[in-house]
Amino acid sequence: RIRRFTEGDTGRIVALRGDITSQAARSAATHLSARPLPLRLCYTGTVFRAANTRKGEQYVLHQSGMEIIGHKGTEADIEVILAAVTGLNAVHLENFTVSLGHAGFVKSFLRGLDPACIDSVKSALGKKDKTGLKKMLKECGVEKSLCEKIIALTSLYGGREVFNQADKLCGNGAAREALKNLTTVYDALEKAHIGEKLSIDLGETRGFGYYTGMTMEIFSAAGFIIGSGGRYDNLVKRFGPDIPAVGFAFDIDKMIEALRRETTPPAWRASDILLLDSDEKTTAKLREAGMMVTTPFESMDEPQAISYAKKMNIPHVLMKGSNGKYDNLNVESGKKQKCTMTEFINGFFK
Repeated sequence: RIRRFTEGDTGRIVALRGDITSQAARSAATHLSARPLPLRLCYTGTVFRAANTRKGEQYVLHQSGMEIIGHKGTEADIEVILAAVTGLNAVHLENFTVSLGHAGFVKSFLRGLDPACIDSVKSALGKKDKTGLKKMLKECGVEKSLCEKIIALTSLYGGREVFNQADKLCGNGAAREALKNLTTVYDALEKAHIGEKLSIDLGETRGFGYYTGMTMEIFSAAGFIIGSGGRYDNLVKRFGPDIPAVGFAFDIDKMIEALRRETTPPAWRASDILLLDSDEKTTAKLREAGMMVTTPFESMDEPQAISYAKKMNIPHVLMKGSNGKYDNLNVESGKKQKCTMTEFINGFFK
């Protein structure tokens, strides 16, 4: 969504981006359309949202996300979730939960309802408000058996046992197919050894009109959302070809807040190597190989270098030696060995 307003001094129209995913979808349908599918795209940028400042909400959000465009299978869903978890591990955020849902599962039960009732029912479902939901469904004239199933959705959250509970509600092909789809994703994530980070919420209605399949929300230990995403197979075709897609985005500010609340501060790595007494050519070679390199502005002796590296969590101190070789000091073990630059690079990545 794009929010537009008129700038007071010039009268120009100012557009504020409400979403980056739609831009990725437009790119996939236009100037990237000749590329082979699937496309794997990533981005970082700001978006603007309506906010309740009294609740501490922000108008400007800093997002970083990933989209896989052009693959309909669960393999893409699984890759997106694993990428999100890998990102959280990379910043050393340990306490989080990935809540999985499926838009198709919820929609299958609400499909026959009066469109005028959908928003109210969806809101009550999201709040797990059984009493309010029952009242709304009665006012909408929903038959008793369907009413009971919709109310039961408010209790379908927890661990793997939720799948068995949900299976008893599946009376149509769409619900059963959605449940099968999500079970496949969940099984794969358990095999990837992140089962302890997973939860299921089959009554989740966030993005009801936008998402078509698997949905996910990532919660911090404090209970606020630090990332979200899901499958949205109907977006790209608004700009051209009918192509399936799935993705997620982190709320960077919320991630930083979650890190600040961790009981154990993360051990940040300032760099991979502290490089002493070397030239720009050597520094450039290491950086081109994919390493983060720190070079001090002033000369350091070995004890000073070790002290600095320990404080900055830098694992290697590399010093120029004799005969074209280098002294590689492992900061943690204190062991030093001679090597050529090529040997150091190969050994580092091995």
